[in-house]
Formats: sequence, C-alpha cells, structure tokens
Amino acid sequence: MGPHACVRRARRLALGLAAAGVLLASAAVSAAMSVEPAPAPPDERAASDSIPVGPSPRYLTPELLDAYGRMAGWPDEPGWWPEMRRIILCETASLDTMAYNPADPNGGSYGLAQLNGRYHFDRAGEDFRRWSDPVVNLRTALWLRTVRGRFGGEGGWANCAALLGIH
Repeated sequence: MGPHACVRRARRLALGLAAAGVLLASAAVSAAMSVEPAPAPPDERAASDSIPVGPSPRYLTPELLDAYGRMAGWPDEPGWWPEMRRIILCETASLDTMAYNPADPNGGSYGLAQLNGRYHFDRAGEDFRRWSDPVVNLRTALWLRTVRGRFGGEGGWANCAALLGIH
C-alpha cells in the first residue's frame, strides 16, 4: 500500500470516528427529547427491527449496513455477505453512503461498495443517479460479485481483498 493509500485510509478513519461522535451526540439529544412510542404488536415488531424505515441516514451503523445488505439480496453465507461486509468496512470505513473517491478509474468510485463510475450500475440495470442509496449500491455490488465470481483479482476490491486475505 503506497503512502497516498495510507493517507486516504487515515482520512477515512478520522471521518468515520468524527461521524460516529456526531451520531452518538445526536442520538443522545434525540433520546432526551423524544417520547417513547407505544410498542408495535409482536408480529409487526419482528419485521421492523431489521428493515430501516424512511430515507437512509448518510452514515450507517454496522447493524443498518447488515439490514441494507439483506434488502439488497446478499446471501448471509461464506463467500458472500460476511466477506462483502469486511470489504465495505475496508473501502468505506465511515460507512458513508455518500463516499466518493475521484482518483479511482472510470470517473471515480461511489458509495459504500466504492463502485467504479457508471459502468457497474449501467451493467447491473441500476439507475446511476441513485448510487448513494445503500440498497442500490449494495445490489449493484452483488451483481458485480456474481458476475466476477470473486472479490479479489483485477480491479474493484482487489486491494481490500488482498489486505483482508479474501479471494
């Protein structure tokens, strides 16, 4: 890993830590100001616990990342979601849905999975204008993983896959 990659990684980590602090502070303020809603009936509560409601926040928690991964259709089995989750945490440590790296090829890399340019979205049949939507981004990443058949190799997530020992 070159010096520029280390600097980018350190910046992403710093942004992630700052974002976590902001999220914790806003959650504390919200909790202090909110009124406890009535609990949902048991059958509705189970479904709503894992599926985010409304627009996605810019910075996700690991639990929200998992929920969006399920919504995008990622199988939770070895070789699929567990590895993709690790790659996302390497690529976008802050879990910023608006992450953008202009230095990557094909017009930059976008979103949680750091997908290159329009190419992957277009080939996956997804609307590029929705690249920051976590479900669209992760669904496009699933298409890419399915077509490529792996995480490592040329392009894409090769650096993080190599760093994490994922092939």
